[in-house]
Amino acid sequence: MNSKLRKRLLFAGKLLLAAVLLAWVLNQVHWHDYVLDPDGDTHPVLAVEPSPDEPEQITIATGFLGLGEQVVRDADDFLKPFEDAPTPVHEGFASSLGRTRPWVLTASVVCFLAAFLMMSVRWWFLLGLLDIRLAVWETVRLTFLGLFFNIVVPGTVGGDLVKAYYAAKHTPGNPGPAVLSIFMDRVLGLFGLTMMAAVMLAVVLVGGLAAFADVRVPTLTVLVLLAGVSTMMMILLSRRLRRALRLRKFYQKLPIAHHISAAGDAARTYRSQVRGLMKAGLINVVSQTLYVGAIALVGVSLALDVEWFSYFAYIPLVYILGAIPLTPGGVGLVETFFVQFFQSPTVNPSEILAMALIARLIPILWGLPGALVAVTGAKVPKTETMQSELGLSDQQAPETAG
Repeated sequence: MNSKLRKRLLFAGKLLLAAVLLAWVLNQVHWHDYVLDPDGDTHPVLAVEPSPDEPEQITIATGFLGLGEQVVRDADDFLKPFEDAPTPVHEGFASSLGRTRPWVLTASVVCFLAAFLMMSVRWWFLLGLLDIRLAVWETVRLTFLGLFFNIVVPGTVGGDLVKAYYAAKHTPGNPGPAVLSIFMDRVLGLFGLTMMAAVMLAVVLVGGLAAFADVRVPTLTVLVLLAGVSTMMMILLSRRLRRALRLRKFYQKLPIAHHISAAGDAARTYRSQVRGLMKAGLINVVSQTLYVGAIALVGVSLALDVEWFSYFAYIPLVYILGAIPLTPGGVGLVETFFVQFFQSPTVNPSEILAMALIARLIPILWGLPGALVAVTGAKVPKTETMQSELGLSDQQAPETAG
């Protein structure tokens, strides 16, 4: 099986998985308001008629997909969304979107932009530690270009590949540092999100904000992620550890051995600049707080009954797990984790999907300026060309064993 066919089959498999996950999420969603009877059956609500003396009358649609006859029943015949709810009507997806608070949503849009700008500064700072001198504005342009390719055309040209390609133009003959800056940027982001979730869950447990049984799954997830990310950071920054694990013998057999060696040299540069990495970490805290805060504002704009700390404990996990390359752009995967982490007796999947959808659409909106960068700048080469020049091609033979 040749490389191109293998990649096409892999991409087709990812699309299929995305479709299955989306189907599962959408199956949990009610597009219109609905009621739940004691038998656990749901019925679309067609009308609600308040009555001062008697239980309000609710007109429901019966039958498969609500295609049967219309029936008028007392509100007391249905279960309330939660104990103190004034009505048994559960909000559907359309109603959830309809009650969005415009000013809070506008604040979220601005917060997303601020987060992306801080991510640009973070990458610019990491590049500077490797003596790659790009202007801040140039890193902003490349960040939005990468954002465009990541979320507008996922699965074709990766945004990280585009950023690494153009950054490498500033290190002629040695693209390794540019590639490592992208890798370190990702690792730093992953570590920051994991720490945010860990700290918030610790606050929740120590402060008695929730019982351990309620946060068992996210807590165990965070512990596994902390172990994995910490190991990755130690391997990257410790030459002794790499030698002890005999990783050199492993990567010397790979086609990209010479660039892994260059990355190792650059890693030593990072290791010798602990203060610089700490500063980058602080920038990272700001950028990720802004990003998670932007999504929290989406939830607030929808008036979701979600505790403030849940956003900062669960959203990092949603995007860490959603970054697993199982579907293009995490489509279906991210929405699934949103539902899994945020569903509760007072928040139904329809409301959660509304939050997840808006949280996906706003970054896409901000990714559109990246199209202007692609059009007004140099033409973006084909994926194979960029991989070849960066030494990431599967076909390329190593020049040196490093």
